[in-house]
Amino acid sequence: MLLYRALDLPRRVIRKLTNDRRDYRLYMFENLQTYLGGRTPSSILEIGPRDGVDSERLLTLGADRMVQAELPHAKDALEADLAGRGILDKIDIRYGNIMYDDVLADAVPFDLIWCAGVLYHNPEQLRMIARLYDWLAPGGTLVLETATARRFPTRGQKCVEIWHNVPKAVQNRHHLSHHITHLPSISAVDAWLSLVGFSKIEHSPCHARQSFALSRVRGAFVCQRSHDAVEGAYYSHTDENYPIGRAS
Repeated sequence: MLLYRALDLPRRVIRKLTNDRRDYRLYMFENLQTYLGGRTPSSILEIGPRDGVDSERLLTLGADRMVQAELPHAKDALEADLAGRGILDKIDIRYGNIMYDDVLADAVPFDLIWCAGVLYHNPEQLRMIARLYDWLAPGGTLVLETATARRFPTRGQKCVEIWHNVPKAVQNRHHLSHHITHLPSISAVDAWLSLVGFSKIEHSPCHARQSFALSRVRGAFVCQRSHDAVEGAYYSHTDENYPIGRAS
């Protein structure tokens, strides 16, 4: 990481001298606009809306309906942020855990799902991606951004790092908190998207545009739920007497 920071030094100096405050979230939204090619999603789901910055951008897409899903403990901070931006009354907020609560049962499907900085907090990551696929209408678009594998030998492999009961010093060195246990590599997330049935998968260069170091530890994707079943999509198989990957 020290090497990556050294490589980023000229860029950091230029950004500071020019007061350039653009970050990967803006670049990711620009990637989405290019991917949509002028199409307007009629319904949007934003998962884990954070500070409302992405919410404000997503509203400019002109959707008829925008829904947010957030955990209950974040209610006061989220609504204060959205109210401060003057957009609280434009969004339908659902509070609950999307993996285990039926907070979105009457709101699906969506034409666009924006899920940034959420996946790596959930240990059931493949199941979560399958659920996002189910919540999209055919032809719908997913933007998925996540923290990724930290160790040099595994970052280039299709694998998941398990961070459990590791020393605090190791966590700090890799910028991890105690509740993060599963970190997939970028290629593992790409494989999961294909397994579930997503197509037209594009890797967003949004992190690299901000810093080289950031691009080593995070990944972002824009992809589509096809109108038809995708050949080779493992979790689209229905030959067995149960829906593979759809455990309740």
